[in-house]
Amino acid sequence: MANRIPLVVVSSEQLIKELPSADDLDLANSSIRNIATANVGNINATSVVATTANLTTTNTSSLITSTATITSITGTTSIEEVLEKSNVSASAMGANVNFDVLDCAVVYYTANSTANSTLNIRGNSTVSLNTVMAANQTITIVFSVTNNSSAFRVANVQIDGTTVTPKWSGGSAPTASANSVDAYAFSIIKTGSAAYTVLGSKTQFA
Repeated sequence: MANRIPLVVVSSEQLIKELPSADDLDLANSSIRNIATANVGNINATSVVATTANLTTTNTSSLITSTATITSITGTTSIEEVLEKSNVSASAMGANVNFDVLDCAVVYYTANSTANSTLNIRGNSTVSLNTVMAANQTITIVFSVTNNSSAFRVANVQIDGTTVTPKWSGGSAPTASANSVDAYAFSIIKTGSAAYTVLGSKTQFA
């Protein structure tokens, strides 16, 4: 590293007070609690625990975050296991359902469906999906619904309240499956501002 400058650490405040403005920071098995005035180039680490740090570009083989905001991770990353948040609800699919991607990526309705549904995919009640996603990004969600002998399906798809027509696996919209759980998967590819290509599929589980 060029221009090595010692760190000034105030342990009582858990602050790193000064870092070289144009240098890189090499960390190994370190815990970053609070970076108050640090300006660094890139952070290259093998094992870093970031709790309240805002990291812009991080090259790392093992990065553990709790409340960190990370803009991007570059390079190759190996992940052994990912636990994905799901929302299992005793609700029944009705005529209109909102799917909030900021809450979870998987929703499972365990009560028997009561009507064909319009599924509206959004960030949440106050944040649009258009705000959540940038162009050339993709998000995949799964909406699983329960049917008894009276089977209902996702008949229409909306994003932020605007109807979109999915491109369905197999070339046509699926039918509902009686006495089954139907899992609808949608990969939403943002192609521009409020512009999307949606790839959909339905799998029957019984």
